[in-house]
Amino acid sequence: MLNTQKLLYILPDVAYIAELLPTKKPHSFSVQTFRQINGTFLDDNEFIPENVFKLFSKLEEGESYTLVLPDFLFTNTIVTVNETSDVKIKQYLKTSLLPELTLDPKTHLIETFVLTELKGSARVQLSAIEHSVLAPIRVGAHSAKVTVTSVSPISWAIKSIVSLEPSITVLQIGNTLHSALQYIGVDQTMQTTVADTKVIAETIKTLKGAEPSIQTIYLLTNDLVEKRLAELLSNTLPLQQLSSLSDDAEKMPSYVRQIIESSMRTFSIEDYPVPKFAVAAATEAEIAEYKEQLATVPQGEAMPNDDLPKPTKQAEPELAVAPEVEDAEVIEEPEEEKPVEVETEVEDTIEEVSVLKDVNISQFTPSKEPAKTVAEQPAAKDMQETIEKPIIKNKQTAAPMLKMVFITVAAFAVTVAIGIGVGLLFLKFTGSSQTETSPVVVVEEPTTTPEPTVVPTPEASPAASIDVKTFKLHVVNATTKAGYAGTIKTSLTDAKFAKVTSGNAKEEYDKPGTYLLPSVDFKENAELIKLVETATKLTITEMDEKDAEDPAKTYDAVLVLAE
Repeated sequence: MLNTQKLLYILPDVAYIAELLPTKKPHSFSVQTFRQINGTFLDDNEFIPENVFKLFSKLEEGESYTLVLPDFLFTNTIVTVNETSDVKIKQYLKTSLLPELTLDPKTHLIETFVLTELKGSARVQLSAIEHSVLAPIRVGAHSAKVTVTSVSPISWAIKSIVSLEPSITVLQIGNTLHSALQYIGVDQTMQTTVADTKVIAETIKTLKGAEPSIQTIYLLTNDLVEKRLAELLSNTLPLQQLSSLSDDAEKMPSYVRQIIESSMRTFSIEDYPVPKFAVAAATEAEIAEYKEQLATVPQGEAMPNDDLPKPTKQAEPELAVAPEVEDAEVIEEPEEEKPVEVETEVEDTIEEVSVLKDVNISQFTPSKEPAKTVAEQPAAKDMQETIEKPIIKNKQTAAPMLKMVFITVAAFAVTVAIGIGVGLLFLKFTGSSQTETSPVVVVEEPTTTPEPTVVPTPEASPAASIDVKTFKLHVVNATTKAGYAGTIKTSLTDAKFAKVTSGNAKEEYDKPGTYLLPSVDFKENAELIKLVETATKLTITEMDEKDAEDPAKTYDAVLVLAE
């Protein structure tokens, strides 16, 4: 059975049902099947129940889906808390901040987590969504007998492909643009139509004025939106397109594919700080409330396994709002477009390609010489032979060749004779000189053959005394890099460290570096540092005071990432 993952996007004017397969790269996925359903699913900040129920009726019974919803249904903000202790931060949120924002666990699903800690203060991400907003989702899942494992905002879903530097993202889905301020967390989300691209541009200028550290605008849009924003923001911020627009001839645009695949990547990284709200089961009261709308939903419709329409060569849509669907009816894409599967690890064919045989185009290339008539061609041939014949050496007589050979042999004989004469004179001269001088006697001393030096075989290094399968190591992130501790944890796990956990640092580290804080009774510090450096490719320095990061003495050592 294929290890597929399923995503469900419900947005104001469109819904996507996507099935993804993992590729060979870690935390990487490709779209296997895809279905787009047009219709009006949201009215202001509420779902339209009957259309949501029709959508759920098209899902596969018994399957599990991760749900992605537009940002405006959520509260997404970053707040600064003048505390660094986890207990004090939670106390402040519970007693002060949440009541001020009228957020109560009885009425909202709430998630908070610390993004960074610096100089006695912490930046905390706050995300929330009302229980009542998700009531149609719970009832629709109950009616279709499917499971919604979690719900997340769309700007959070693409977090895995966004740089950690302060930036702005602009996503296009259907005729809607979603923008957000991105920096470890998500803030200042907004939504508008493609026709109102200027509104997005004005918002970006305002954000840049308030946050000068913003570096880039990341786009997942079509090329028309990109060109329009480039004109409006020419002197504000650089734009970077994250999708490959060369694939936009497909029925599913490349930017939509990129949004879906990056979402699955984000959700697959366990240590990534992404709000994932659990969806409870529908209550009897909720089912009774929507009983009439459920009765109008067609039953027994199953989702095909290959719902991606066949790619067609079509022009990019203009910057205009698509016409509304009549009577808010959920309408599928035209059936005449045959579905095909998208690229997977097996490298399935996406589009039929007509293969043309190689054609020799030299026949269409004009000759560099002037054209000759048929009558002129024989004469030209005779002329060519007449010119070329004197150049062919083997057509000449042999007399010059014999003469050259004779001269060469004679010269060689003279040279040899001169050489022999000079040699005899030299030997005669050296012989007479030796008779007049005393002979030099050379005494050869017997040489002793040195005995071979026996190089002792180095003893094998003793087996490592640290059992990485039982060693408890805690990795803490003291930087502003989101998910950094989780990345290092993965490297250690790959190196057979079986008991590794990760989290945020509780102390401040003024000097950048990577520090190992072992327990007091641990003696093999050098060996441990070598093992960890090999696994993580980091340069590690030993440091005392482990109690600051591990007051309960739960771990054998703590690895602090402060650089």
